[in-house]
Amino acid sequence: METYQILVPIVALAFWTYTIFQFVKGRSSIIELLFWSIFWLLTMALALFPDSITDRLARWLGMKSNINALVFLALGILFFLQFRLYFLIKRQNSIISELVRKLALKEDEKDKA
Repeated sequence: METYQILVPIVALAFWTYTIFQFVKGRSSIIELLFWSIFWLLTMALALFPDSITDRLARWLGMKSNINALVFLALGILFFLQFRLYFLIKRQNSIISELVRKLALKEDEKDKA
């Protein structure tokens, strides 16, 4: 057993516990809890059984190398998350702009009165 096969599950378990506490405190939704739970459990499984999981992944994706399949999947997940973040930030910017406009109009009405 390699060192990372001990350290990665411990770290993943710590982050998973933190995620559960955030949900219990009401700071995250059930969707976020499910997403991060699946992520941390898969991380633990991948650290504990790297060859069997990545070999199956490579066969499923039709690739010969398990490393290529893992990198391909990781990049896909990162691009998906970046795509989501882009639209979340865009939506927040429009909400903030609308709020600033409303506040400016209220200030203007106060100044005129």
